[in-house]
Amino acid sequence: MSTVFSVGRSVLSDSRAAGLEAAKAASATCPAPDLILLFCTARHDPKLLHAAIREIAGPRARIIGGFAVGVITHDGLSYDGSEVGLAFMSGPAIQIDAFIQTGLASNELATGELLGRQIASTLAAHPAARPSTSDPNPTSLLLFYDSINLLTGQLKLNMATPLIEGISRRLPNWPAMAGMGMIGDMQLHPTFQFFDDRIEQQSAIALILSGGGLRMDTIIMHGCRPAGRYHTITKTDNATVLEIENRPALDVIAEMLGPEAGLAWDDYSFFVTLGVNKGDPYGPFREEDYANRLCIGVDKERKGLVMFENDLQPGMRIQLMRRSIDMDYVALRTRELLARAAGRKPLFAFYIDCAGRAAAYCGADDEEAHQVRATLPKSIPLLGVYSGVEIARVGKDIQALDWTGVLCLFSEP
Repeated sequence: MSTVFSVGRSVLSDSRAAGLEAAKAASATCPAPDLILLFCTARHDPKLLHAAIREIAGPRARIIGGFAVGVITHDGLSYDGSEVGLAFMSGPAIQIDAFIQTGLASNELATGELLGRQIASTLAAHPAARPSTSDPNPTSLLLFYDSINLLTGQLKLNMATPLIEGISRRLPNWPAMAGMGMIGDMQLHPTFQFFDDRIEQQSAIALILSGGGLRMDTIIMHGCRPAGRYHTITKTDNATVLEIENRPALDVIAEMLGPEAGLAWDDYSFFVTLGVNKGDPYGPFREEDYANRLCIGVDKERKGLVMFENDLQPGMRIQLMRRSIDMDYVALRTRELLARAAGRKPLFAFYIDCAGRAAAYCGADDEEAHQVRATLPKSIPLLGVYSGVEIARVGKDIQALDWTGVLCLFSEP
């Protein structure tokens, strides 16, 4: 029996009604799921939503997911409202393993190490998860974590970079993977995670799918191009870039943008993006070589840029990036991913899309996710979610990304 995926969506404001509507839609073609990927915005009551989905799906299915800014399916695309999106999977031959590690707010690195130990142990124990000459990539890993920390009453972002480093210490050879930092709205309200019948905060979740010939291919869709030459970071404090080439970072960025941009420091949040080229610094521009970092605030007293991640360090060369989402490029990359599954049966597409790329937030005339929806055949169920941080492989590294889309395609022989 082959693996079956189906998708459901709702925009109802009542959490119970929304859960019932989305779950009933998915159950029409997958009435007895083994796994449910579940996402909703911060406007929903996670307990009421979860209970409604259990009512339809029954007690057996594993439920993994959390909050997202919005939902993308073939039936519709919307965000910052009362969206619910879910995917049901029935796969008798698929091995499903999932792990959760709490305590993210106190130590991302230690949380990653504890989670990585569980992942590595599982991959070592399951023959179906081991690469072979006939199936060099038999395991798929999805990583979800809580981006928002308001435990002290003030906003502090949980960082993906130390979380990834912690996992890598226990898992030096990652399988095919993608992931996201979860936020429930652009106002950065508290975020919840679903793990079976637990509803948690400050947690990181790893979902491992292996066996049955299931394969996940991924592709990165950036939306930025360099706007100038390389500059060297010379001073930082955690996630704050204080100096670029021994000058206050805000002064340097203001010069890069120029007076014609008409931007004050307060405008830099969610606008200024810095790029790190992981490829040949003197070769032709390749979007897939870049990891972009988004500014989320300014430190006026120290004239620093507060970034979404804390991996920009002294000595690193960065470029100011110009946002440029090419709709034809998004469609081209989607077709490229479909081509990788040639000769196989595509089962399900999962799109992790930076919330900042949504048209309402970036000022675009159209939604780039519409190109994904239009290019993917409707025969392939699609679930997309708007995220705070995206995670994928860039070159040889597993990398946290900003202003990026990561499209995943699951297929079987």
